[in-house]
This record gives sequence, C-alpha cells and structure tokens, in this order.
Amino acid sequence: MDVAYNDLNTHQAYVMDLKSYMIEQLNNSIVGVKYNADSSSMDNSLYTVLSVSLPPTDIAPMMLFNMDIMGVACSGGSACTSGSNIGSHVLEGIDAPKDRPTIRFSFSRFNTKKEIDYAVNCLVKLYS
Repeated sequence: MDVAYNDLNTHQAYVMDLKSYMIEQLNNSIVGVKYNADSSSMDNSLYTVLSVSLPPTDIAPMMLFNMDIMGVACSGGSACTSGSNIGSHVLEGIDAPKDRPTIRFSFSRFNTKKEIDYAVNCLVKLYS
C-alpha cells in the first residue's frame, strides 16, 4: 500500500497527461467533437475518465461494436448504465444530445499515447 501511495502523484500526473493528449488528438482529428459536462476539464472531472460526444453519424448504433472489433476498449453512455439497453439518466441529466454517440474512455498508468493515437485513428476511420 505504501508503494502505491508513494507513486500516486506520479501516476496521477501521467494519467492526466494522457487524458489531455486524447482531448487534443480528438479536437485535431474529428470536427464537431464535444465533451459531456465537464469531462474535458482537469479541475472539474475525474482525471481517469473522458466522456466524448461525437458528431451524429449513421454508424452510431454500431460504433462500440466496431471499436471493439478494432481492439479498442471503450464504453457507451455512462458507467451507471453499463451493460444496459436503457438510456443513461446521467447523460439525460446533463442534457447530452441524443443524436450524438457518447463514448467513454478510461485511462490508467498502464496506457500509452500510442494506444490513444490508435483509438483516435480508429474513430477517424469510422467517420471517413
């Protein structure tokens, strides 16, 4: 426990950098990308989670399936409705647009910028 606690600040800074990097890459790669609530804020959100609201697309119902096939682990909606077929009361509560697919990415000290580049490139392919 002491080892984990001693490295907490280092790991937190690393994960925050990954999240910032993903926001930057998404902003540079997908026109119209938005972030749900304060998800893109480092001061007002959990540093390990990014909730992305993507532009409307015909492939929205298959977005998570396609990302999974491409080897990208991400989730739809909010954590409160994981594995459920009902809409997210959390996303409704923040007035997230229903016509835009929401994807939730989680980060840890074990992730890399290379993995983020791959995930963003997969999203770009799905939109092209």
